[in-house]
Amino acid sequence: MIVIGIDEAGRGSLIGPMIVAGVAIDENKLNFLKKTGVKDSKQLTRNRRNELFGIITLHAEAFTVVKVYPNEIDNENLNELTYKAMIKIIHSLMSFNPRKITIDKVGNTKVVEEEILKMGVEPNIVTNADVNFVEASAASIIAKVIRDNIIDELKLIYGDFGSGYPADPRTVEWVKKVYGSYSSPPPIIRRSWKILQEIAPKYYIRKW
Repeated sequence: MIVIGIDEAGRGSLIGPMIVAGVAIDENKLNFLKKTGVKDSKQLTRNRRNELFGIITLHAEAFTVVKVYPNEIDNENLNELTYKAMIKIIHSLMSFNPRKITIDKVGNTKVVEEEILKMGVEPNIVTNADVNFVEASAASIIAKVIRDNIIDELKLIYGDFGSGYPADPRTVEWVKKVYGSYSSPPPIIRRSWKILQEIAPKYYIRKW
């Protein structure tokens, strides 16, 4: 039987897209993947994530990725965008007739749970799913590796902005530098993040 895991990377980032990933895995492969070292991507080094990405994609039946860009995040509710991405992923992988869909819980995921139940599949939407369920761990690795690669590409264009997260001093310094040089913000910045009120007030846009 097939299980699907879904997780995201970059949800809280100030720079770059959020990546939501889903992976369909035969339950017989879960123990192997766990023994190989598949676990929450935050507990792994970048090199190890890259190694495991290759192993996961080799042994999974399929995986799907949805990118959610800064302009979408600035104009819509982040949770709702996350749920839309999850539902897209679920529909894309339903041909594998999953027994269960495991999702790392974000906010009130009722709309996602209802969609899963409507398809006659068992929902497993829990906090820390990426820590406790291999299929969600695998999805977290896929999402993180793809986002890291996108961030690398963006740095080639826009310069080194660190991790892209507002808690990173390098990210903050990069935004301040860009703010001092360009009147229009680069499209990679999420303009609705409140930190911009302090470090780049003319870039900030309020969500209604």
